[in-house]
Amino acid sequence: MHKLPLLFVFTTSIMMIIFALVAQNAFAQALELNVNQRVFSSGDTLVAFGKSVPNDALIIELFNPAGSLVLRTQIDVGVEGSFSRILMEWPVSPTEKFRFGIYSLVVQSSRNADLRATEVLSFQPSAGAAPGVERELAVQISVPAVIGKDEVAKAVIQVTMNDVLVKGDAVKTLQDSHIHFPDGSVEPIDTFTVLEDGIYLTDFNSSMLGHHTIHIQASQQGLIASSVSGVFVEEGPILSLGNEIAKLNNNIESLRQETVGKTEEISEAVSDIGNAVSDIGAAAGQLTSLLLPIIGMIAIIVALQATMLAKRK
Repeated sequence: MHKLPLLFVFTTSIMMIIFALVAQNAFAQALELNVNQRVFSSGDTLVAFGKSVPNDALIIELFNPAGSLVLRTQIDVGVEGSFSRILMEWPVSPTEKFRFGIYSLVVQSSRNADLRATEVLSFQPSAGAAPGVERELAVQISVPAVIGKDEVAKAVIQVTMNDVLVKGDAVKTLQDSHIHFPDGSVEPIDTFTVLEDGIYLTDFNSSMLGHHTIHIQASQQGLIASSVSGVFVEEGPILSLGNEIAKLNNNIESLRQETVGKTEEISEAVSDIGNAVSDIGAAAGQLTSLLLPIIGMIAIIVALQATMLAKRK
């Protein structure tokens, strides 16, 4: 009499376990994720739609090629179990956050962590871009290697794409640039002046002695490039001394040029005098050659007169 209830309980338990497993499997297979397209260009719209458990709440996350979370939102599933939502519009110009590359779209149920789906998306240049051309972003920084304490040095930054200067907003293009100080602290560089397209200026000064590392990071059209330059800060007016030396060199060069000019004038004057002396000498020689015959004739006449006087006596 007591075995039947025990068997009944055992059978009921087995059936409940089986039902739970079947229900769990059905629940796990209930999430279906779709997107309007898998390859996107600038300005395209990303739409997610599909099916899930009725009245579920889905968490949607989008990760960029660097693995950073760039979008997070929630979609409420209707009573019929379907959902559809416009998630975002891809930026017209790629940024550090939304760069070109492969993205991951992850959808997960807020009720069951095992209820999860993923789509792989691609953000690429528009069809009008030249095919087969690899884009290469480069950044260069020019700054004095040694400056004095509290002196202000100009740092010149050049940003190029395939060796061509690229136009961009200074704040957005160089927003992740920073300086490493000798004590280990790091400070961002948030002030840039646009000299012209692709060329930027910033001031650098420090009251801390030692080696400083300037890290310039540029981002353009979904690409990133970095350049690092070291500056050593010493006691004393290093830049001012350099300027004075430069002025002295300029003065010496100017004096040398003036001396060369004066020397040339003096040499020209001496040459003129020498030519004049030569001309005088030549003229004197010609005069002497003309006078000699006359003097000779006078001497002959005088001699004849003397002979005649001597005969008369």
